[in-house]
Amino acid sequence: MTPQPRFSLCTIVRDEARHLERCLASVRGVVDEVCVVDTGSSDGTPEIAEGLGARVVRVAWSEDFAAARNASLAMARGEWILVLDADEELASPDRARAQLEAFAGRWPGRAGRVRLTNVDGEGGRSSAALTRILPNDGRHRFRGRIHEQVVRVEESGEKGRASEPLRADCALEVLHHGYAAGEIERRSKLERNVRLLERALRDEPDDGYLWFQLGRTRALARDHAAALQALERALERCPDGAAWGIQALEIGAGSLRALGHSQQAFELLGGVAAGVPDRADTQFLLALLQLDLGRLEGAERGFLRCLELAGAPVGAAESDASASSWAPAHNLGVMHECLGRTAEAERWYRRALELHPACRPSAEGLARLRAAAAEAS
Repeated sequence: MTPQPRFSLCTIVRDEARHLERCLASVRGVVDEVCVVDTGSSDGTPEIAEGLGARVVRVAWSEDFAAARNASLAMARGEWILVLDADEELASPDRARAQLEAFAGRWPGRAGRVRLTNVDGEGGRSSAALTRILPNDGRHRFRGRIHEQVVRVEESGEKGRASEPLRADCALEVLHHGYAAGEIERRSKLERNVRLLERALRDEPDDGYLWFQLGRTRALARDHAAALQALERALERCPDGAAWGIQALEIGAGSLRALGHSQQAFELLGGVAAGVPDRADTQFLLALLQLDLGRLEGAERGFLRCLELAGAPVGAAESDASASSWAPAHNLGVMHECLGRTAEAERWYRRALELHPACRPSAEGLARLRAAAAEAS
């Protein structure tokens, strides 16, 4: 008799031929089965999945990510489910099975948060804690047309009352390559997300998280006035302690800055900064705003503080790794170059390149300094 799979991978796909093999290669030897729901590919994605040993079910796309996710969960025969997207992969496949086993042994019945790291293709990284490990008990399901969330459904069924699941952290790290998509693909996804978010908000107009995601998506599309309107509604509906609350404030401050309102952005973010003294993202944006406003000493202190926060715990809210790494170092280089402090500028540009060797602006800064020195001699 074939033993029951212990771990199942569940994923949903559509035209993911470019990414899928990398994803499935990273879970080889980690999970016991792979379950794929295809929502209408035309590039051979289902055949690639089947060729790599996955079980594939084809379903019609209903503009509902949770419905597709739940269809993949229904396929799983394992005791535990790992959820990945096709443009993701395990960061350390050699350790992943042991990490999953350790989580399952310590936290029976709980949903697991993993560290998801977004990679933008140019060395930039941001990370967030996301729920991606589920006990296969029929109770843990997804809700939400887009930016779907894990809930624990009651016995009355999937459409019945739901509650927050008990969660615990797993050491597993997942790399997400979706931010490295080409500009056309990126714009297409943003337009799709706006459409689905607006549709979801017609059904749930008081859902603060959906308003946050709409504001975030509008900001990514550089529609900053619309972003601010959505983020204001999000913050009015933000539950106490929600991890996305500080992100909504940061994105709002960024949109105000993009519209030329740096003073207003500084006042908005400065009012909450004391509550997150160890969040580099907040400190970095405040330093940028002070630079905009000509407050050079405050900006320098802020960038130095960001570098002091390197390696500090980031918590549940998504965080950009560059905020405590090469970005403040580069900005310190720019400041010192503008002030004519060549030696200091060179030191900071070099520091930025040590932290991020592909940092083109810092390399260009060093080139300018060398050219100026050669001309002066």
